[in-house]
Amino acid sequence: MAWRSKAEKIKRWANIWFSQFRVIGLKNQRPADDNSDGVAVIKMDAIGDFLIWLDSASQYRKIYPNQEITLICNTACEELAKHTGFFDHIIAVHSRRFEADNRYKREVLELLEKQGYQTLLQPAYSRTVDMDILAYHIPAKEKIGFAADESRENLSRYLTFRRIRQRLDAAYDKLLPSGPEHLMELERNARFIRGLGQEFQAGYPCLPVSGVPSAMIPEKPYAVIFPGASSQKKMWPIERFAEAGAYIIREKNMDIYLCGGKDEAYLYDAFTKAMGQDTCKERVHDYFGRTTLLELAEVIRNAGLLISNDTSGIHFAAAVNTKGICIFGEFAYGRFLPYCCERDCTGHEPIIVCHAGMSCAGCAHGSITKKCREHLLKTGRHLCIENVSVEQVLENI
Repeated sequence: MAWRSKAEKIKRWANIWFSQFRVIGLKNQRPADDNSDGVAVIKMDAIGDFLIWLDSASQYRKIYPNQEITLICNTACEELAKHTGFFDHIIAVHSRRFEADNRYKREVLELLEKQGYQTLLQPAYSRTVDMDILAYHIPAKEKIGFAADESRENLSRYLTFRRIRQRLDAAYDKLLPSGPEHLMELERNARFIRGLGQEFQAGYPCLPVSGVPSAMIPEKPYAVIFPGASSQKKMWPIERFAEAGAYIIREKNMDIYLCGGKDEAYLYDAFTKAMGQDTCKERVHDYFGRTTLLELAEVIRNAGLLISNDTSGIHFAAAVNTKGICIFGEFAYGRFLPYCCERDCTGHEPIIVCHAGMSCAGCAHGSITKKCREHLLKTGRHLCIENVSVEQVLENI
């Protein structure tokens, strides 16, 4: 029910807001044993952000060649993290439970307090209150973080009191400069690596090939479409996805595989319904929630094309070198998309961003316009998403 979902959201944000007061009087944990060794890396981001980060994550073994590296990550990313081979140990934390379940939070923090490291790294720019609480509780001789994102986009920190923010920053012995506000995430991640003394230039992330059952990989040629997103605000109308899908089937002779989470499975019926009596909808296949993340990566790797909202799908395409087209809102334009590489990435399949080119781009760092606010209340969708046409997408296929 809609009211229940809204109530859960209110409860979640209430928990997030009250969690800031946990840091008052909190002791910054240090190892009891002077011989503590190893590196702990906190990376609690969601899947898309985690995939972008893999480019710089590949450098930690070069920076710390003789130390074991432990990753503390979101459970959603655990499978991907293990597959990279970048880390010796992985401690997975369910981020939503950590936010909302105080008993679970205590259990996690008690576990982490039993560890001990030479160095703790917090490479997230949008550090949340809970990420900093983790840093407080993990014993390490030296703790290094990023100067935090203070914009409205980082709502967890944005809603905290200024003195609490100072207290959160005090978890770290050193805060590396994070660069200008408007910087693509690949470039910002590279700044963190350079701040640790390693020469590094940003480029596309690379997810290694995994051995998945061949039956999971559709017969070529095919295209993948991600019609869902983490928020309805970022979702392009399903009718437009259906129109683009019909074009791909007819003009490119590709089948369509619809992908996303189990909770997005309703979009398959909406997609095929939007195609009406069109017989080509028989070539549309439902892959919602039917793959693991590694299986999904290989489905995308073998696709001829991926079309997506602003969701993890487009970052999978970048990480497996598949051409991708993203219908992208301009509220945070430039941070996660378009991709900006510092090193030569010639030969990589393009990641194309279709956007509306509105003058109010970047409203995540300012205020939303009255026109967009009214449209958002009326449709549940950002105006800059609504204004991306089907023709824009088709001309890039």
